Amino acid sequence: MSSEVYWNNLPDHIIINILAFLPLTDRCNAALCCRSWSECFDNPTLWREFTFRFEDARDSIQLQCLTKHGRQLRVAKILCNQKQLANQQNACAVLSGLAKCEERRLEEVTVQFTSENPLFFQGFEFLSSLAELFGPPDPKIKLVSTLTKVDLSGLFVTYQPVLLQLLADNNPNLKELNIQNTSLTCLIEPECMLTVVTKCPMISSLSIHYRSTSEPLFLELCDPKRKPLNFLSLACTREEKYHNAITGESWKMLIDRHKRLRVCIKFDHTIERHRILSILQPEIPLVELQMKTMTELYDEVSMVGRYYYKTLEYLSIVTKGTDELKRALLDLVEHSDRLHTLHCYCALDEDSIRRIRTLRPHLRKYTLKTEEEFNLLVPTLPDLRECLENIWSNWKSSQRAMRGFGAPAS
Repeated sequence: MSSEVYWNNLPDHIIINILAFLPLTDRCNAALCCRSWSECFDNPTLWREFTFRFEDARDSIQLQCLTKHGRQLRVAKILCNQKQLANQQNACAVLSGLAKCEERRLEEVTVQFTSENPLFFQGFEFLSSLAELFGPPDPKIKLVSTLTKVDLSGLFVTYQPVLLQLLADNNPNLKELNIQNTSLTCLIEPECMLTVVTKCPMISSLSIHYRSTSEPLFLELCDPKRKPLNFLSLACTREEKYHNAITGESWKMLIDRHKRLRVCIKFDHTIERHRILSILQPEIPLVELQMKTMTELYDEVSMVGRYYYKTLEYLSIVTKGTDELKRALLDLVEHSDRLHTLHCYCALDEDSIRRIRTLRPHLRKYTLKTEEEFNLLVPTLPDLRECLENIWSNWKSSQRAMRGFGAPAS
């Protein structure tokens, strides 16, 4: 009996798994091998998930997959180099095409820019295409399922309240929502976010800006009729300057309702230092903290060590390497048994680095550098020249894009 195994004898489910790992071009070429592989290429199982990648105009071939297999898609991820107009148009065509599928099964959608945002690019065409996808479907469309996961954290445009209202009105089974992007402004007021949460009682993971929160929002999240909230991420910027901080009582009420809640809080470089202390309430079950403020943070690090040593798993700070910070950081590391990731973007002495590694030998990821190592990271003159050239290129791209949308040339 022969022990040889031939490719054409492989079970279909193995062939489908192989094809799933291939880029579209290679997948198409593989489908030409034989009739069996061609049939696997068209198997609905293979098209439940697909990642659209638009890096140049040639990638428009992926739109053919949408036309043929869009009705099978349940998970769609769109990666777009938005510097090129053709990529923008292709990405928006996918969003519109998903909205118009005669038989829509789409449950999860992620949209992400893969390059720095061109200057003055506001992404109105993306907002329009998303509104089409989130809005009420055409009566002719057979709606098999609605959206359960939406991740727009990688889409660096400013979201309008009407976009989230459309999402909430037409997708009541939404479970995960991430609108925590790096846009300079956040227009989602607390009232809008309250409406979204009220209309989507199954949300279990929520990533938003801190200025979109409110006491009534926390009260709604505590409703006993809601599904458990497992993850809450809040991004804090300078816009929180006049925003009332969530009180410890509201946090305690939220925790009592959701025993397994995990919280992530991010402070960017625009936040005013005194706001950090008012936002970080002791009751928060904080597992991840990012403080990228580039100011002295030894008081804040010391407070984090006192409040969150039982829950903290991830810490990233950008600050000045003072003696006070080193002492606070060592104390935090010593008592935070769950800490598995530590990124400290400031100069530390070799003794402090050695003690941190001794205290936490099982850190999965870490950034710990001496002053000499940081000096090696200082950009050279050619690096600065390349940076300026990139800025100039971005500006020219944005001008071409604006003219393409009918804006007058400057």
